[in-house]
Amino acid sequence: MRKRAHFVLVLVIMAVCVTGVFATGQGGKQQAGGGKPRVAVILKTLSSTYWQTVLSGAEAAAKELGVELIPLGPPTEDDAIGQTNMVEDVITQKVDAIVFSPCQPEGAVTVLNKARDAGIPVVVIDTPMPASYTSAVTYIGSNNHQIGVLGAKEMLKTLKAGNKVLLLEGAPGNVAMTERTDGAEKTFRDAGLNIVSRQPAYSDRERAYSITQNVLQTAELDGIFAANDEQALGAYRALVQTGKKAVVCGVDGNPDAKESVDKGELFATVAQSADQMGYLGVKYAVQYVNGDKNIDKMIDAPTPVYTKK
Repeated sequence: MRKRAHFVLVLVIMAVCVTGVFATGQGGKQQAGGGKPRVAVILKTLSSTYWQTVLSGAEAAAKELGVELIPLGPPTEDDAIGQTNMVEDVITQKVDAIVFSPCQPEGAVTVLNKARDAGIPVVVIDTPMPASYTSAVTYIGSNNHQIGVLGAKEMLKTLKAGNKVLLLEGAPGNVAMTERTDGAEKTFRDAGLNIVSRQPAYSDRERAYSITQNVLQTAELDGIFAANDEQALGAYRALVQTGKKAVVCGVDGNPDAKESVDKGELFATVAQSADQMGYLGVKYAVQYVNGDKNIDKMIDAPTPVYTKK
């Protein structure tokens, strides 16, 4: 009698364990009825207007799709170590998916491979990963080299051969910023303009302000191409305070940059669909988690040039 009771007890325990496995899914994630999917959105920072706009798109998708969103980002865009630690943390938390924009793509390969090994899908947005990383669900972003070309061509409607230009790129290792600046530089050089200086401004308004002020002490400038709007706005402030004039173009299409363009201050901004990148990042991450693996490996985000007219 005791043996029979013991046998029944073992069967009950086994049934409970099997039920638990099916309820939680692979890796213990709450897939089939244990709550909302959890998606970590890890951006380059949460402190700038651009990335706040990206996050607002992600939040809209999360609300629409019934997702628990975990928004993360280091204090500054050059804090690649801090960003890597954030990825490590959400892997430990066993989130269902990660939407990620790398501060330094090469340095992020190892930690994203850890996410892959943990069974956590990753959607990359805004800045592409290097070719050595092949596990992304998709990349959602713009052709950054072409963004630089578009901005420079818009400036060339006013500038001409022989004019002097300052180039402000982002933090060293930020591939998106480098590619934008490369595109602008080649376009300017092909048109016969002189590149006075090319310097990293770390996507920071104050650094761009200081760099521009320093350059203006030794050179006259006809144009300034900044790889994002924060830098463009900092450069414009330096022009105002020194009483100088130059054509300034930024990138991203942030609301404050567009307002500056409307006022006739900044000349232009190459607008990115920042909110759409955040929205689509979460959308495709959830789509993948729910079993739809038929997702294009590259999804383009439009980049119209915003000018006063």
